[in-house]
Amino acid sequence: MSDEFEERFLSFLKEEKLLEEGEHVLVAVSGGIDSMTLLYVLKKFSPLLKIKITAAHLDHRIRESSRRDREFVERICRQWNVPVETSEVDVPSLWKDSGKTLEEIARELRYDFLRRTAKKVGATKIALAHHKNDLLETVVHRLIRGTGPLGLACISPKREEFIRPFLVFKRSEIEEYAREKGVPYVVDETNYDVKYTRNFIRHRIVPLMKELNPTVEDAVYRLVSVTLLLRNFVERTVQDFVERNVYFYKDYAVFAEPEDPFFFLEVTRWVLKEMCGRVPEYEKLIGALKSKRVELWSGVFVERSFGYVAVGKTVFREKYRVEVKGDMLEMEGFKIRVVNNRNDMKFWVRNRKEGDRIIVNGRERKLKDVFIEKKVPTFYRDRVPLLVDEEDRVLWVPGIARSNFLPEDVVVELLEYPVGYVKGGTYFEQI
Repeated sequence: MSDEFEERFLSFLKEEKLLEEGEHVLVAVSGGIDSMTLLYVLKKFSPLLKIKITAAHLDHRIRESSRRDREFVERICRQWNVPVETSEVDVPSLWKDSGKTLEEIARELRYDFLRRTAKKVGATKIALAHHKNDLLETVVHRLIRGTGPLGLACISPKREEFIRPFLVFKRSEIEEYAREKGVPYVVDETNYDVKYTRNFIRHRIVPLMKELNPTVEDAVYRLVSVTLLLRNFVERTVQDFVERNVYFYKDYAVFAEPEDPFFFLEVTRWVLKEMCGRVPEYEKLIGALKSKRVELWSGVFVERSFGYVAVGKTVFREKYRVEVKGDMLEMEGFKIRVVNNRNDMKFWVRNRKEGDRIIVNGRERKLKDVFIEKKVPTFYRDRVPLLVDEEDRVLWVPGIARSNFLPEDVVVELLEYPVGYVKGGTYFEQI
């Protein structure tokens, strides 16, 4: 069995292009059977692969025996002549009041440790011991939490600097190989505690699934493999759209709303990740398809209006009033030119307030109605710099309307404006 295991291992490395000659690989080692076997195999084939390896172990201090695991890893690495980097972090203390699960906090800290350690030792790849059973458990976990369709593309053989050389194997195959080779390891007793979600899935749910399909791990592996291809396609398409069509401003982004609802969701997710470093649950994001404005978390919205979408801090709560002293003035993505040929008048720009009106051709109109008629998106209306006089009367709405009260010898022009300010880019000097 061991020869077949090793052949599949080397074949998988080659097929997925996980390693190149001369690379330095940091191997994440917990001390358990999976990671110890990965360290053993990479060490065995490091001369053939022409790679350098270093082990890395993080003590989470979640249980009393964690120190034992750290000392075990350090001892075995000395015996195997493998350099090892270790550290510890008090995960339970950081978990309190974090709003996240203990597992989530531990994972974040572990990945942060691995990235920092890789940079420290000069490693170009970080090897993780995930296998088909981890893949199955993660898919079930995400389904339970309500993932989107691309959320099933959860663990890939290679993503950024992380590689997973064991993803082609089941847990049972790794354990059998480890027994044949006498690979030493320690047992984490918390792996059997079903109060942890992943353990509940592993010990209660997966056995039931295997009663229906004894090779369910292989079935899920195929599903995820295809979904990874789909995710890569969608990401490339979305990235291309974002580069060509999304305009980023100070604290929000705007783009023309895609016709396809799924593509709309994916573009919105991409923009949110780019701006905020995180994305909401898919169920909450879907609410943006049913409502004109959805608050995703405090102060962050998705807002749709007249064919355009704004993502971010779309609600403008500030009030500004600036005296016009020069020819040029820039405000909230607008650049306007005001040439005042009157020495007896002063002008200001401010954003709108409740009850604003404008008189054009002798007809008084509510500014709110003007914005709606000219299809100005809702997320711009409180940002637009309105030209007003000393009596605070609205004299000019950029690119849309000029009041009868604005003298003809005062020149006003809209030079720059946010995308979609008026749908189709059509502007009117009168209404």
